[in-house]
Amino acid sequence: MNILSFLKPKKKRTLSENDLNANLDRHYRIATESLVSLRDIGVEEEDELKIDYFFFSDTVEKAQILETEMKNMDFIVNYGTASHDKSLFVISGRTKKIRMMHESLSKWVTDMCQLGHKYDCTFDSWKIVSK
Repeated sequence: MNILSFLKPKKKRTLSENDLNANLDRHYRIATESLVSLRDIGVEEEDELKIDYFFFSDTVEKAQILETEMKNMDFIVNYGTASHDKSLFVISGRTKKIRMMHESLSKWVTDMCQLGHKYDCTFDSWKIVSK
């Protein structure tokens, strides 16, 4: 144990509770719109599809921790430097199959937003892989 560890500057959180709530609202709206679009193309509630997802982090350490968590959920995942901003890291991958019903998709959105917030990473976007 490092006796002087208290002298190290603590990494400041970049995401607040307000950020989490705003992100939840945004992704719930996207989930509802996505389900309506899926119904229009014949995807029903009992159908299961995979989802591609994307998070952003401001440090490689946070990206690595989130990557480990996603692997523990049996998701395909990797991370790297964001192409549009070299000071950010993108964590991306694909889920296992998820039922395309409101309850299961809302739960997944909640889990992803909360997981991102837990590790101070932004759950940025996702796309349902429709076959």
